[in-house]
Amino acid sequence: MANLDRRKFLTATGAAAMAPFFSPRIAGAAPAQAVSHPDMLLAHVTGKLNALAAQWDAERGRIHTKAEVEARNLYVRAKTREMIQGYPERTPLLHRIVAVHEYDGYRVENVMFQSRPDFWVTGNLYVPATGQGPYPGVISPCGHYPLSRMEPQYQAVYIDLVRAGFVVLAYDPIGQGERRQYWNPETGETEVPSASTYEHSMPGQVLLLMGEDLTQYRVWDGMRAIDYLETRKEIDPGRIACAGHSGGGTLALFISAIDERIKCAVVNEGGTGNRWPIDLRPELRVGPSDVEQNLFPAAKYGVDMPDLHVAIAPRPLLALIEEFNPRFDRAVEHIRKRYSQLGVADRFGTEQATDPHAWTPKLRLATSRFLSHWLLDKPGPLTEPDYQIANPEALYCTPNGSLRYSQEGETIFSIILKKQQHLPPRRDLSSAEVAQQAASLLKFRRNNGPLEPRVDVTTRRKGYSVIKLEFISEPGIYIPTWVFQPEEKAATYPTVLAFNDAGKQADGMEFGGYERLARAGNLVIACDVRGIGETKPPHPPAGDWPGEFHQLFDVETAITYMTWFMDECLFGMRVHDVLRGVDFALGNSSVDVQRLQVAGKGAGALWVLFAAVLDPRLTNIVCERGLLSYATLARTDRYTHSTGIFVRDVLQHFDVPELLVALAGRKVTLVSPVDHMKRPVPLEKARQEYTLAERAFQKAGGAFQIVEQMRL
Repeated sequence: MANLDRRKFLTATGAAAMAPFFSPRIAGAAPAQAVSHPDMLLAHVTGKLNALAAQWDAERGRIHTKAEVEARNLYVRAKTREMIQGYPERTPLLHRIVAVHEYDGYRVENVMFQSRPDFWVTGNLYVPATGQGPYPGVISPCGHYPLSRMEPQYQAVYIDLVRAGFVVLAYDPIGQGERRQYWNPETGETEVPSASTYEHSMPGQVLLLMGEDLTQYRVWDGMRAIDYLETRKEIDPGRIACAGHSGGGTLALFISAIDERIKCAVVNEGGTGNRWPIDLRPELRVGPSDVEQNLFPAAKYGVDMPDLHVAIAPRPLLALIEEFNPRFDRAVEHIRKRYSQLGVADRFGTEQATDPHAWTPKLRLATSRFLSHWLLDKPGPLTEPDYQIANPEALYCTPNGSLRYSQEGETIFSIILKKQQHLPPRRDLSSAEVAQQAASLLKFRRNNGPLEPRVDVTTRRKGYSVIKLEFISEPGIYIPTWVFQPEEKAATYPTVLAFNDAGKQADGMEFGGYERLARAGNLVIACDVRGIGETKPPHPPAGDWPGEFHQLFDVETAITYMTWFMDECLFGMRVHDVLRGVDFALGNSSVDVQRLQVAGKGAGALWVLFAAVLDPRLTNIVCERGLLSYATLARTDRYTHSTGIFVRDVLQHFDVPELLVALAGRKVTLVSPVDHMKRPVPLEKARQEYTLAERAFQKAGGAFQIVEQMRL
């Protein structure tokens, strides 16, 4: 800091005019942009997404020939495989039949196979008892129902298909049916809300920290289901289809697009519509789909949902929907055009249920007729007969309907737990290397444009004044800021630059922490990074997500996914805002640059920590109630931390302890680090986690301490 050329810095940042802003005598101010643009963050992110969508629409518009469609499909399949992190090793299935039930015209086998070593997939195989084999086969991934393949509506479609002459393998996706993690068969209750989406997003988000992807696990289960069908003598391996509903429809889309052993596909209410462009309206409900239904960075690569449908071509495809609607119709128009360009327009069909979201009788019959036409060369049934729906217990592969409680093999969480023990890789990284890797993971791009601070109002309080203003972090992003200036005049002030994930108002009200600091003679600059405090998006979440784990599906998670679609990072954007706050503070003559402390609270602790790694100007940092480590999230099966703090692939490179090592030689205070449930961690446990950091500070100098509390 002693080498900082203050005049050059002020000139470069356009901050020279800021010096008077900390004087309560200032009057006449421009209106705050953040107030007039409450949807700042969503507008910024959707604007970028929509621009990408427009670019790719133009690219698609140049496709006119069969060869160009085929080339595009090769590209989509390759990028999809890349986005799910490729495929794991194909290991022995070790399949077994647990039980067999005979019914009129068919039998049901309760079957299990391993998609990965000791990672069991439970299912039922429906086999015709009439006709002449080998029969065409159908794999059916299930939608987001806790009972999965045992749901009555799903049993009904399997019976329709087996009676039509198909062998059907219905299997449980991770987190459903007998593969549920939170369901207790002894009580019949779940430990977290019963929606299977919780069972997916909880491990799915953690896998992204580790450089893995739950989508790969789920797609691979489906591909191994095909492998299993190919072991059965009843099956014609040249006639295998995939049909799924809802989340299973999306999964059927992914599997069918990239595994060309699927010769015919039915995507039933499973995402036949463009994700982008996004029409941002005040009444818009914002929420993410389940984590495994997203491919990152699909927007960057121009792979939208209709592209995946087209990638199935020229194989027959049926897209089903509750009601025809503009979004579905636009996607269908695009898909149909590509099938026509390939010369196989008759292989693409659609049907509507005119009924709520379910695999309804109308759509069950549409599925049977479509598959019968293309794989049996016959019309298929026109009506459904009466048939027997089995009790779930009859379809179990385990004694109690739970792989977890039967202690049968690995669970997704036990796999994560074992893998995290080897992450991050144990290696010595220099501070420069950690900074370089952090910048890459955060997709960090520095904006050094003018800050253009604008004062809104100055509010006098007892013993100090609050100057309310904002400055520009990057074009379109304004950072609302409150400056707490002591009443007692001084040439410079010891300064605290503060960032709180609850917003500046949380500690900024009368009798709050910032008041105590200001009345003690400190200048306090409290900033709301984008999407926090004043600029928190005003939209309600899409759906009602009860319980303490609602963060899995809130607006914050939706925006995080939006940035990942573009190969960007919401967390990295907020770290950038912190550094622009540093620019703002250092650009004012009232700040004593030698006594500048940068403090973060909650998620803000991690923003500040990463910012310090990227920028040596942060020499004194305080991290209060920050996450102990990312590995903490991988050692458990539940957590309450927002997806907004997640950095994709971070555990492949470093964790919080390595970030602290990179700051050795500076002054770092950790105040009450928290665990996966945001509970304070005992100091002894925290010290054990940060042993490497303490050693590094002892060697390099500086000051490192962990305390239970620190009075503002």
